[in-house]
Amino acid sequence: MKIRMNETSIRLRLRRSEVERFRSTGEVAASIALPERSLTYCLRRGGVSQPAVSFRENTIEVVVPGDESAAWAAGPQVGIYGKAGGLDILVEKDFRRTSAASPDDDDRYPNPRSHS
Repeated sequence: MKIRMNETSIRLRLRRSEVERFRSTGEVAASIALPERSLTYCLRRGGVSQPAVSFRENTIEVVVPGDESAAWAAGPQVGIYGKAGGLDILVEKDFRRTSAASPDDDDRYPNPRSHS
């Protein structure tokens, strides 16, 4: 799972295997090992009506609505989008790059902009 953040948004991109794990368990997480401690980021299915985000104990947690996340994980929908305060929340399936191949392309979704 990839995380991208700026001053106004947080985006999680999940490979196929991560979407499948999320579909079956309702949660997927990853960590970045920093020199002093790790930063964990987690996507969880929950009883919310809109995507939400929190930060506690070195963990960024994004929670998405259960019904919407189930449809997203099982179908062709690219992403789940919402806003928490002034922060845009984006949870998306990770597509293959169109420029150069990547070692984990087999675990990414076909890119709709690909010419092949």
